[in-house]
Amino acid sequence: MPNNHLSKTRYEIADKPKLRPYGSKVDIILGGNNQFGFDGESCLILGNELIVRLIPRQNKKFEFQKFTAYLEGFATASEAEEAGLKFAMSVLWAAVSLRCPLRLEYHTPLPCVVYDRTPHGGIVMSSDSTFSFTSGASLVVEVLEQSFTSNIPINNKRLLVSMELFAAARLEATERARFVGLVSALEPLAEQKKFEYPDLKQIVKDTLNKVQNSLDLPDDIKRSLEGSIRNLTRESVSHAIKRLITTHLTEDKIALEILEEAYTIRSKILHEGAFYPDLQDKSYKIEDVIRRLYSAIVGYELRFPAITYTNND
Repeated sequence: MPNNHLSKTRYEIADKPKLRPYGSKVDIILGGNNQFGFDGESCLILGNELIVRLIPRQNKKFEFQKFTAYLEGFATASEAEEAGLKFAMSVLWAAVSLRCPLRLEYHTPLPCVVYDRTPHGGIVMSSDSTFSFTSGASLVVEVLEQSFTSNIPINNKRLLVSMELFAAARLEATERARFVGLVSALEPLAEQKKFEYPDLKQIVKDTLNKVQNSLDLPDDIKRSLEGSIRNLTRESVSHAIKRLITTHLTEDKIALEILEEAYTIRSKILHEGAFYPDLQDKSYKIEDVIRRLYSAIVGYELRFPAITYTNND
């Protein structure tokens, strides 16, 4: 039985652009294996009425595949922006869930761009337009549909940045760059708590006074020390990440060990230029911890399950 509401919405979007003059676009870079399974131009329908056109962009010099997703037909620019943000978040979740290397490509404050669809402002889709849709992309569409129609908060900027770093890390050319990118993806999620202990506040205040009243310390050293001393009232990033892991992965006792080892290795790579011959295996372990963390945060199971490690691994 035809969906009359969907038909009406699609007709308005295609043939009456002035009723829905705004669109939103998201540029996507995929790894070379095209794990999303889209072949040429494709058309998706999400949330019963949202039309998304996926248009490949040709670039012979670029080793990865590029697509632009056009979200069609919104009455206001704010609606278009909201849909674009949610679609970007959904694409990132699909990359995490399906273990697909992916990068959002943008040079604007947001990963989506709102545009004018009217004849003088942009591209208008005809109601006669046809697009191919490959069967291999069905799982991707299912994951996109699930997350796009969910209550995943699009205003969670920390989660968006974290998932961006994580998905893009797998596109890095070297194992060290990939490992550093994966571990760094945890930091945006680490909300540092402020310590509210009266004794600590007094210690910090007294220490600041000593530094400021010092006659031997140069002014630039004083300013540097003052910043470090004030930060003593907040927990460290590493401690905040540990708290994050123990909060969301309460039953996983090995995850914290993997995390601590990963942070030690990252520090040695960044500060000493260290090289580890088994870095690929360590990348897989921290990647699985982070994927399970995202799954716990968004409330959906991974379609490609992560490995839960034991002390024997």
